[in-house]
Amino acid sequence: MSAVHEHLLTNGMNVLCCPQSHLHAMEFGLYLRGGALYENRQNQGISHLLEHLCFRSLGGMEASAMNSLWDRMGTEMDGATYPEAIVFRMKTLPRFFDDGLDMFLRFFADVPWTAEQISREKQVVIRQIEQEDCDFEEEVNRRWRRTSSGVYPLMGTAEGIDGMSEATIRRWQRMVFQPRNACLCLTGNFSPAMEDAVVQSFEELKNLTEEDPFCQPTPLNMCMRDSTSDLVMDEVGGQAKVHLAFDLDDDRVFPLAGEVLNAITGADNDSLLFQTLREEEALVAEIDSSIEELGMFRRLVIRYDVRQELLAESLRKVFTLLKRLRMYVKPARLDETRMQFTQNLVFYQDEVEGMNDLMGWSCLAEDLSRCDLDASAKMYDDLTCEDLLDAAQSVFRPENLVISIQRDPELTPRNLKPLLAELRGMLA
Repeated sequence: MSAVHEHLLTNGMNVLCCPQSHLHAMEFGLYLRGGALYENRQNQGISHLLEHLCFRSLGGMEASAMNSLWDRMGTEMDGATYPEAIVFRMKTLPRFFDDGLDMFLRFFADVPWTAEQISREKQVVIRQIEQEDCDFEEEVNRRWRRTSSGVYPLMGTAEGIDGMSEATIRRWQRMVFQPRNACLCLTGNFSPAMEDAVVQSFEELKNLTEEDPFCQPTPLNMCMRDSTSDLVMDEVGGQAKVHLAFDLDDDRVFPLAGEVLNAITGADNDSLLFQTLREEEALVAEIDSSIEELGMFRRLVIRYDVRQELLAESLRKVFTLLKRLRMYVKPARLDETRMQFTQNLVFYQDEVEGMNDLMGWSCLAEDLSRCDLDASAKMYDDLTCEDLLDAAQSVFRPENLVISIQRDPELTPRNLKPLLAELRGMLA
């Protein structure tokens, strides 16, 4: 890859570096496999707890010392737990490179947390869980990440966190914070000597356990959907919510075509669905289309809210447009989208955060070609209407589709099964 320097270390760790010398800042990003996808009923929520514990003590450095260091550096560490990963990021100036490198090496120091630290952080996590509500979108997303092992909330349950043993926490600490489970991304203004220092420092780390590394399971029924995959939830009042998800099969649709197809469908105000549903008949306040990733797996998601009495009409119009998109793509629309994507590539090069994210998630997806901007630009230039037509015919199929709806049963047809069967039939 031209812009991204890839280093696969002997301990199994990936180090990705993207120099952006025209920028003032630099960013460290650590992407670790973990999260609800790899948990079970007994240890659910442990990844989120581990993330929290890192801010209480990291490699023997207490929270007060970390906060003092971040104040001196004029920055702070961000941490987040996702279904498939635990991610830590820190943006700083190049003169604080040594401090940043030391901080990220501490994740692998193999220093256990004390019983007091664990007890205190458990109470913080339990309070978060008690304040969390599972809404429509969260229920839809849980169904998406369901595997043969089940599906579990990102933060776990209060009972599970409270009863989690120190031995379990210690075991997971060693499994998660080891080199072969990690990808370190460095973006922004750094020198070749700094890059060498990162590679050499992380090369010296040892793996902490002989247990098999995490291997991502497949979402249940991926690309094998039928009517049993659909979800209808009742909610009195408000607007109806529509969530249409199409699995993306990488063997049929390469990532770039899926992204362009998403932009044409509903990703901006010039999109096909937005103009038809909002501008012409004002059926919805807004419509959104996006590509969502779950590690190695992706889906194209269309969302919108609509007045309850117009739910059925809006759905028929959406599926009519999707059916039309399987038959014809206007060259002018492809040219407009190509220009938009070319501009987006430039934006990535002007953001330490955006480029770091792109690199880290590409590594977790085991597809580093996604962060090769030069190759992407060349593919944009070569993309044709026929390519997009093939992609649309592969994506918009009933066996890829999950229809999820939240509606008021008093204002919409009580039995939506005939309507959902009709919509699926339109794409058959």
